[in-house]
Amino acid sequence: MAIQNFLTEQINSVFDDCIGIKLYKDGKEKIINKDSKEFEKILQLWQITVNAGYEMPAFGVSIHELTMKDLQNGLHIEFLFDGVMYHNEMPFDSLLVKLQENQGGYQLIRHTDNKYQGRCLYINTIDNDNEFYNYIDSLTK
Repeated sequence: MAIQNFLTEQINSVFDDCIGIKLYKDGKEKIINKDSKEFEKILQLWQITVNAGYEMPAFGVSIHELTMKDLQNGLHIEFLFDGVMYHNEMPFDSLLVKLQENQGGYQLIRHTDNKYQGRCLYINTIDNDNEFYNYIDSLTK
């Protein structure tokens, strides 16, 4: 369990280095700048949501073309970083997450080398409270 706690703390700490956020709703993009109150609230709600969870092995693998197609429907959030970050020796410069109501976990799709590609990360959550989803959805209206 100690290694699981370490990995969860490690992936959660990555979000401290987030420099911006993109929201996607049915293919439309909205940028949330780091100096905005919305940015702070998003990160606060995200940390509340994932800190009660734990990292699990991800079964998902992103194929860029399919991920780009998926961005045309539904609600997504992308955490942007200034440069290449690593988790479990896997590089990324942003992490894309598809959001749904009553979600019990989050697949983090890695963006690297200008593509959404490769093995994903996964955070299982204990509570599927919709507060995070509802807030992100409200920002896209």
